[in-house]
Amino acid sequence: MTRKLLSSLTSRSAIMVMNCLLILLMLQGSWDILRNVQAIETNQRAMEDILQGLSTNLVAFGVVLQEREALLRFLKLYPLGHTPQQALVDRHCSGYGLSVILAGMFVGVSVYLIRMPDLNIVDYDPALIMLGVLLCLVGGGLLARLTWLLWRDKKET
Repeated sequence: MTRKLLSSLTSRSAIMVMNCLLILLMLQGSWDILRNVQAIETNQRAMEDILQGLSTNLVAFGVVLQEREALLRFLKLYPLGHTPQQALVDRHCSGYGLSVILAGMFVGVSVYLIRMPDLNIVDYDPALIMLGVLLCLVGGGLLARLTWLLWRDKKET
């Protein structure tokens, strides 16, 4: 029972569902920022908070993706359940996981540059917020690409 539950939670289908949820989250957060961009002076703190939250989600999920194989070994689902299809999923998750981590980290850096107390870059705040939005959309695009790669192999792993 426990093995089956863990296998289901780490399956290709579960990863695709989580990817879709995070893609929607990236789109919603980016939309919330972009629709209020004219009033950036009054909404800047809220925009920074949105970006910081999206950054945290990207980094956390990227780590889970990147370390999927190690997690499955730790849960003792590998080597018994290690098939060629699982190896392909692990390879895709590892590469895209690292890319998602980097996108999330740079979103966090753009927010931190705004909030850094000894750095006076007020003139660049809107550009840094837009950079953060762009990187969130890039992270969502990476997750969409990973979802497509996992989906195109019709065998359930």
